[in-house]
Amino acid sequence: MALILHGTVVSPFVRKVRVFCLEKGIALETSELTPAEHGAQLRAMSPLGQIPILEESGRFLPDSSVICLYLERLHPRPPLLPEDPRDHGRALFLDEWADTAAPEAFHPALVERLIAPRLLGREPDEARVTRAREGAAPALLDWLERQVDGPGALAGGRFGLADCALGAQLQSFALAGEAIDPNRWPRVRAYSDAILARPSFRAMEEALAHRGWRRAGPPPRPPRP
Repeated sequence: MALILHGTVVSPFVRKVRVFCLEKGIALETSELTPAEHGAQLRAMSPLGQIPILEESGRFLPDSSVICLYLERLHPRPPLLPEDPRDHGRALFLDEWADTAAPEAFHPALVERLIAPRLLGREPDEARVTRAREGAAPALLDWLERQVDGPGALAGGRFGLADCALGAQLQSFALAGEAIDPNRWPRVRAYSDAILARPSFRAMEEALAHRGWRRAGPPPRPPRP
């Protein structure tokens, strides 16, 4: 039976699952739905009314992490979770962190510069982007600088679930015209560059462009008096 992923590619949580499937070689159909435009339809699939939602044989499974863990059991090779218990636990925590804490730094720019004008019908709130860049982002990136295992992995020494999750957040940041300072956070920048260069994330760039989601940029600075 076909697997159908409901959601919009601009969502980092949808891209997380799509990257996970690409890395595993899992065939996946997609259905472009947004909470703003299809809220009732999504709530009919899940009481959360959030994306992504996986459909299989008329049954619906919500939540990006739950979907990935289900697919890991369904398609165990190649593994995207470490076998070592400590690394496994670390990968699960970092996946949760990427889904809940990382968006405080990376999500506002995506929402304000891309989603707000196209889906929410309002002008960008650049003050919100600035607050995230100057408030949440530095402490979060300082912590992340100490966590990176290497240029292509967060846990267990190889690409896995946590990298799908964090990579999707970093891709959102780049899509919104933001960049990580390589002088202040060299390990995070090297990690981000390596992750986003993977074919699976390149495929997400193509999917975004196909849907008309192109890189944004910060507004021009006012001229100096």
